[in-house]
Amino acid sequence: MMTMLILRGKAGHYAGKDWPRGALDEPPAIEYARRRGYVGKVLDIAGVAMEGSEQTRLALKEFREDHNVAAIYGFSAGGYNVKHFLDALAKPEAQRLKLVIVLGAPRPHPEELNPGNYGADYELIYRTDPAGGHMDGPRALLATLQ
Repeated sequence: MMTMLILRGKAGHYAGKDWPRGALDEPPAIEYARRRGYVGKVLDIAGVAMEGSEQTRLALKEFREDHNVAAIYGFSAGGYNVKHFLDALAKPEAQRLKLVIVLGAPRPHPEELNPGNYGADYELIYRTDPAGGHMDGPRALLATLQ
């Protein structure tokens, strides 16, 4: 079965809850992966939105070591890091991706994530914050499958 890497947001206190390992409502993110035919793998590292971040480096390591990884899902700061992840891939690596998801990250803009920019042909899902607020992004995305 194919794997979806899931990148968390920043650590902190959001929506009345502490997120020391990075903000992410994990159950809906993992369920979304499952319903799309992937095994969801949440990287156990908080997102810091910057080129060369530890989260980006770990995602690249996982992707390069596990050839079953065919999708990446980034929430909040993890969504920003999806762009850094894509920028670091060689064209043959990018061609392995089937699905790229960015939630709750106003940058990069969707056109910056266009598969043609990377010589790839993946499905791109890009969502800003839903009506329920930033932390509701994973749940709102899952609801699109119901």
